[in-house]
Amino acid sequence: MKYRHELDEYHDANFIFCRSNGYPFIQKNIIMRMNRLLGYTKIEKHATPHIFRHSHISMMTEAGIDLATIMEKVGHEDMKTTMKIYTHVTNKMKKDASAKVRTLYENALSDINMK
Repeated sequence: MKYRHELDEYHDANFIFCRSNGYPFIQKNIIMRMNRLLGYTKIEKHATPHIFRHSHISMMTEAGIDLATIMEKVGHEDMKTTMKIYTHVTNKMKKDASAKVRTLYENALSDINMK
């Protein structure tokens, strides 16, 4: 990001892992670095750079961003693909929604009872 406006030939394709000229790193290099860094932790789960994409979409879903915006941002053309992969998030959101509605009406009812 530092060089985005300083270089005339900056390749602006919104890569997450890119060199100072905007072009992406070779995926193998990123995987090797991730594996090395994970070796310093107690994390046992196998992880690839794709986990960042999955986490990003899950976080957008939990934040309540509409499905059409998410699909456009990540390049999914079929709604079924997005929903199939991220159903676990929508199930969590359903539970959260139920709790929010319950809290809302409990508060509303307690306000009525106090009058």
